[in-house]
Amino acid sequence: MQSAQQTAATHTRPKNTEEDIYTDLYNAILERRLPPETKLGEQPLAEYYGVSRTIIRQVLSRLAHDRLVKLEPNRGAFVARLSMEAARQIYDAWRLIEAAIIRDVAQSITKKQVATLKKLIAEEREACDQRDMPRLTRLSAQFHMKLADFCRNQYLSKFLKELVPQTSLAFFYEVENMPICTKDEHSEILDLIAAGDVEGAVAAAMRHLDGIEAGLNARAALARPQSLIEILKAR
Repeated sequence: MQSAQQTAATHTRPKNTEEDIYTDLYNAILERRLPPETKLGEQPLAEYYGVSRTIIRQVLSRLAHDRLVKLEPNRGAFVARLSMEAARQIYDAWRLIEAAIIRDVAQSITKKQVATLKKLIAEEREACDQRDMPRLTRLSAQFHMKLADFCRNQYLSKFLKELVPQTSLAFFYEVENMPICTKDEHSEILDLIAAGDVEGAVAAAMRHLDGIEAGLNARAALARPQSLIEILKAR
């Protein structure tokens, strides 16, 4: 028989919502903790999060809509994978959209928005100093997506936020070769935007994306395979 204290703890334990689970899996993919072709079994996920398989199915459907998960008949759900050619096409599109976003944001950015981006950059530096590559990967992507949030053209913002997460779907992306830790390129881009140097900011952003794309390597080695639940528990 449970004590009153145990009963209270049971009743107050937070329950995972569909949104909680979606965000958790989305971030795990964005951070490259869940590599491409990882099987996302409904039953183990339902048991891990303490919810029904119906909720897990809804989450996986949303991630498939984001093109982060592929649903295969009679096989289940898997983290999606990008080919080298698809990744290069995404970077080509990213450059075009980012340039347009910077030109728009530079005309309207506020001190509060600059402060928000500086906070993200400071968190990136902290993750870099701690060699926390998963967190660094996510924060780096979030810098670009937050910049897109400040764009007045909602379609440009939407397109960029659909593209950026998909760069996490490559076996061949060597995270530790990203140029983020060696050069403070996000600060350079932001400082140029805040100073009103639009074309300077665009040029800096293009150099930045060129450097990231140069980290693509078809022969990159994968880490030792882990089970889905082991990966999710390792935070």
